[in-house]
Amino acid sequence: MDITDLNSLAGHLREYGLQVVALEPEMRLHATNPLHDLLTEEIVAADGHYVTSFAYEIGEQGHEKECAQRIAQLLAAAGTELQR
Repeated sequence: MDITDLNSLAGHLREYGLQVVALEPEMRLHATNPLHDLLTEEIVAADGHYVTSFAYEIGEQGHEKECAQRIAQLLAAAGTELQR
C-alpha cells in the first residue's frame, strides 16, 4: 500500500462532505463530519487493510470507494443511509 491509495480514500471521503487530513508518513487519515465535530475517526493503512482507531477493519486496499462509504456511514455523513 502506498500514499496513492490513501489519497484515493481521502478523495472519496471528501465526496461525502467529510473533512479529511492525510498524515502521510504514518499512513493515517483523520476524518471528521463538519456538521458534528465530535464525529471523527482515525483510519490507519496497515498490511493492505484500512482499520479504525477501534481496530475495526473497514476494508482492503483496492476497494477505497467501498471503504469510504463504510467510514462515511460511521460518521453519519449525508447520503449514506444504510440499505436494508
